[in-house]
Amino acid sequence: MKKLILLFAPFILLAQQPEYYEGINFKQEGSKIKQELHDLINSTHQPVTYTPGVWDILSESDLDLDSERRVLLIYGFTDDSTDFREQRTRDVDNKNQGGGGTGKWEREHVFPKSLAVPVLETNYPGTGTDAHNLRAVDGQTNGSRSNNPYREKVNGIDTTGQAKLYNKAFYPGDEWTGDVARIIMHMYMHYGLETDPQKVANDKTTSNNDRVPDMFLRWNVLDKVSEFEKVRNEVIAAKQGDRNPFIDNPYLATLIWGGEKAENTWAELETINYEYQQNIIEISPNPTTDKVMINANTFVKANLYDINGRLLGVDLGKEVSLSQYPAGIYILAIHLKDGNIVTKKVIKK
Repeated sequence: MKKLILLFAPFILLAQQPEYYEGINFKQEGSKIKQELHDLINSTHQPVTYTPGVWDILSESDLDLDSERRVLLIYGFTDDSTDFREQRTRDVDNKNQGGGGTGKWEREHVFPKSLAVPVLETNYPGTGTDAHNLRAVDGQTNGSRSNNPYREKVNGIDTTGQAKLYNKAFYPGDEWTGDVARIIMHMYMHYGLETDPQKVANDKTTSNNDRVPDMFLRWNVLDKVSEFEKVRNEVIAAKQGDRNPFIDNPYLATLIWGGEKAENTWAELETINYEYQQNIIEISPNPTTDKVMINANTFVKANLYDINGRLLGVDLGKEVSLSQYPAGIYILAIHLKDGNIVTKKVIKK
């Protein structure tokens, strides 16, 4: 309860790490950071049921930020296609809950169920029902993707950037490589060898001795965290208790497993062999009864969401009115000139 009180108190931020990580020493050796993050995630995680729990969460966390009541489909490519397998979004109510049929969306285990040891169980709350590992996906795509390991692009084969199964290995598509990497790393952080990342990658591990393939570390660098991932992380944290630390700051993967340096988003870590331009962000008043003011030196725009991930306002200025909305918790996605997106919670009384 103390952590919640601190989280929603009025705040002045210097690109700070979330209160969720209070007490973790990120200046220590990587294996110790990993262990402390594991302990934190494990202690805050609140298991949910596969049905209806995960269905309910994904129907909110996976809503496409640019459309009304449509979920964003991992591995999707374009809604201009008539091929269901290539489409990026799907009506949120058009889900496969036992009826079958094409054109429906399902729950995709990004770390495949059958590659875990033991296999991921969905009959009761546990590893197999962790919403961080589950994404909305087209049903046909889910069937062809199956439990094949992930792979890098192949010259002459992956020319469009779309997801593709080739030689019994699966490329998730240019848009989704970072999403996949950050989910796989989170699962390994939380569940250890039960979700061994080497079992889901056709790639070697050279940057560390802790079984995280170079491919996932590379994807974490090349495909930066999107606004969708950030909002999704907030929605799942509100429902399930724990956060994905690699969405909050991709640089944590570099601190733990090495490899090419990922983007750092926390001022607190700038002294750890990383140059970082501080962005002062002030939001006030918080809580509020009417509106909040955003003070950010490199402010571009803000988008507003409710705590269920529904988009309420886009391209907002530094003054954001909440007067027309009921009391509750809201999410501001603040865009900065350097391309960073900072998500913060606001309480409307």
